[in-house]
Amino acid sequence: MLLDDRQASPGVKFKDAELLGMPWIVVVGRGWADGVVELRDRFSGQTRELVAGASLATDIAAAVTG
Repeated sequence: MLLDDRQASPGVKFKDAELLGMPWIVVVGRGWADGVVELRDRFSGQTRELVAGASLATDIAAAVTG
């Protein structure tokens, strides 16, 4: 897991995540105000919206493992 908290644009961060070969990207963006984060699968291009809460880590683990 890598937390990218640099003062860079989202595009730069996404590009760098791809260059590093990160298979999954959790995006805390505009949806955070509504309690939603995005989980992006870099290989399939699919994006899932997950509810931010106590079970978020469990939800991410379940999505990643299949």
